[in-house]
Amino acid sequence: MIGKKWRYAMLAGLITGALVPAVQAADSNGLVYEDATEITGEVRPEALAAQEGADGALIRVVRRGNPTETVLSTSEQPIKVDADSMYYGDTSGNVIAVGKVDMVQGNREIHSDRIVGNVKTQDYTTDGPFHYLEDKGATKDLTGENLSFNTGTNAGSAPNVMGFTAPYFIKGEHVTFDGDMAIIKNGWVTTKHAMAYKGVPDYRMEGSLIEVYPGDKAIIHNARLFIKNGEVLSRSRYVVSLRGDRKSKVNIFSLIPRPMYDSTDGFGFKGNIEYPIGETDEAFFRYEWYTKGGFKPSIGYRHFLPWGTAQLAYSRESATLNAQQVWVEKRPELSVDTHVYHIGDTPFTIRGGASIGYWKEDYIKGTHRKLYAEVSHDTWHPWKDMDVRVYGGYQKDHYGYNDYTRNAPYWGVSASQRVTDWLTFFGGYKQYNMPQFKDSPYPFDTIDVHRNAVLGFTVRLSRLDSFTVSTQRDVQSGELRYVDYTWYRDMHSFEGWLTYQSKQKEWKYMVVAKDF
Repeated sequence: MIGKKWRYAMLAGLITGALVPAVQAADSNGLVYEDATEITGEVRPEALAAQEGADGALIRVVRRGNPTETVLSTSEQPIKVDADSMYYGDTSGNVIAVGKVDMVQGNREIHSDRIVGNVKTQDYTTDGPFHYLEDKGATKDLTGENLSFNTGTNAGSAPNVMGFTAPYFIKGEHVTFDGDMAIIKNGWVTTKHAMAYKGVPDYRMEGSLIEVYPGDKAIIHNARLFIKNGEVLSRSRYVVSLRGDRKSKVNIFSLIPRPMYDSTDGFGFKGNIEYPIGETDEAFFRYEWYTKGGFKPSIGYRHFLPWGTAQLAYSRESATLNAQQVWVEKRPELSVDTHVYHIGDTPFTIRGGASIGYWKEDYIKGTHRKLYAEVSHDTWHPWKDMDVRVYGGYQKDHYGYNDYTRNAPYWGVSASQRVTDWLTFFGGYKQYNMPQFKDSPYPFDTIDVHRNAVLGFTVRLSRLDSFTVSTQRDVQSGELRYVDYTWYRDMHSFEGWLTYQSKQKEWKYMVVAKDF
């Protein structure tokens, strides 16, 4: 027997397979992917929230070189094991850890009362309940019983698993992972904020069998959507894409019609379905329906290229002009967009793209072609809690409606300063170097303010409330175009914005589901 502080390099890769598979930070071509928010001149919180689910709202940034973080092999990740008592057989390789057993491997931890296994076969079992944590529970916090696993293959299984694996809460009667795919039997999935209170989740997706193919797709058999204890829809087989660029934001709830309210378009729903095809393609269907604005569908086909994304789609899309929402119909449009690439080892980035399609907005209709390129850089922190970005680009549009070509070079800067935990100032400037009278014939594509200076601040009133004052001034004319006052409220599974646009003397209200 050996006392506390017994150490042995074992148990690597513990339950990282079935519930959240370990993923290299770089792909096979040595590209490291990062998340970055799309640069926008919009400052109103409710407008930014509306952009969150749109294509391009979050873009993929690529940095060549060595990955900043990788998942090491078993031999490269020693495990610290503390237990009240332990036994190790040199000849047999058998290991028994009893009592308060704590195992730590980098950012991973497992806690149990008893673990038995064999160093030679690399097979281990928690005899009874276990508690698994990653990043101290920030990304994974799971419990279950009788976990069986192999440190060489990362294969494992456990009954009665429940807990948080970012960004979802999961529960399964039995979970199995063979190193390549996971199977959850008689389980459900919900989101973090739906589990904020005790009792039944606000909503959940149940399945008799959930197959998870990491980085590709999930297949839910006998899928049933519940809101509290009420079943609202079901499908015998539901396939959801897991190829999203958004880190930890794979949306298994895309099937759900998400309720919304917008004072312009009224009460409505939106949703999207992505169906994987092969290894590099997927079909998608998105929609928005409003009592005032009507049905706004988007349907298309997407191909993931090594350096970007190509897409062919029919869509209805909205924009804001003079504080009013306008819609355009693209029927269809072919677009190609690159990832954002760092220029060598510098902090500067470049991206670009092109599109061609047929646009229709009321009586204005015709072909539309676009080319664009933009240069920016990683966020700069000149001092503590200060974020600054500078960018510049060029966009060229040709409109078949009036055979006009618009050339729109632009540049801008955005910044924010957190003064205290409850006070943040923000500001920015964006300038288009083109005459105002040489703009788009479509209201949807018209530049609202050609030389736009924004300034504002946000005050956190409580854990659930904040208040924002935002202004926009047309520097060219000197006119103060927008002075908006916005109250934000966290409403458990939903969040809402109430805005008074004082220059337009209009109230606007928006409610959206928080997690999907």
